[in-house]
Amino acid sequence: MEKAKIAIIGLGDMGMGHFNGFSALKEAQVTAVCDREQAAVNRALDAVKGSNARQYTDYIEMLDKEELDAVVIAVPGYLHEELAIECIKRQKNIFLEKPVAINYEGYKRIVEAKKSSKSIIQVGLVYRYSNLYRTIGKKLNEQKELGNVMMAWCKEYRQCFPQEEWFYDETKSGGTIVEKDCHHFDIFNWMIGSKPKKVFAMGGQHVYKNGQDNLIDCSYSIKEPKIISNVSIVDHALVSIEYENGAKAQLGLCMYLKPQNNSGDGLEIGFIGDNGKQLIARRDECFGIYGGEFNDRVEYNPDIISDNNGFGHIGCQTQRLEFIDCITHGKQPIASIEQTEDALLIALAAEKSIKENRLVSISEYK
Repeated sequence: MEKAKIAIIGLGDMGMGHFNGFSALKEAQVTAVCDREQAAVNRALDAVKGSNARQYTDYIEMLDKEELDAVVIAVPGYLHEELAIECIKRQKNIFLEKPVAINYEGYKRIVEAKKSSKSIIQVGLVYRYSNLYRTIGKKLNEQKELGNVMMAWCKEYRQCFPQEEWFYDETKSGGTIVEKDCHHFDIFNWMIGSKPKKVFAMGGQHVYKNGQDNLIDCSYSIKEPKIISNVSIVDHALVSIEYENGAKAQLGLCMYLKPQNNSGDGLEIGFIGDNGKQLIARRDECFGIYGGEFNDRVEYNPDIISDNNGFGHIGCQTQRLEFIDCITHGKQPIASIEQTEDALLIALAAEKSIKENRLVSISEYK
């Protein structure tokens, strides 16, 4: 089988992950890379040994010159719409990092452009491809271990965003919740199996405040620590969601732990069903099912290695393999652009709720 020819646009932390990940697959070949900063291109080609990828600083030039099966878009959120639509015009398949866009109008324009194209678009909601959350999905959606899931929560208490100014500018990132938490809202939607109805959120700036010298030093960033003073995003939030079936979900977010969450707790995502049982996933590693009529306590440790093979986040290599399978065989991805709409709407509603200090109905966007 001929290898899928892939181009990467954007060579920051996420783009480098995709460059490494796709380069490691026998089913793919990264034939071109693009970043508007030549230094980023040079750094990427130095880091990925043995790569023969052609280099560009102008993505239009790359799209016009290269014969490609697909393009990976890993640039800041405010550029997603422009790049995605240019790729769609050229009938290119797209792996698009989340969020799809930083506002609902941009999302709708990409979806509308896709209608007149054969382009397949897969969104980087990596949890959809992880063994851990797929196993949880089977327990909740197919085997009904909790009956009907009626409550859900996520606790993400972590370090700051990387030291890139665009993360801290809501006009470029869409805000903390839009940039960060589409993943978690998508998990809520997946496991609850109902449409979100209303959102109320509170948030603000506790540590990283606008107008002061904020030293940003994210441990996983490839960039040097940096002072960023212009901060228009929140560094913490509580988000409550009501679903059409009456289920409730809540996200607790902190973005100022230093250096990171070393308590051992890590990310926690949980669910409670109407049969009185609860399921709790911890650290993206394991989960347990507890309680119910017989006071059960069963721990599960799914394989969390084979879906990434050391190339980053759980599910990351599976999402790349399944993307190649989709573009090769004309399949629609599990994380299609349409599938991601409700997660984006929750995030946008949460940002709006914080700004306007009110309950926001999802119907306001329809």
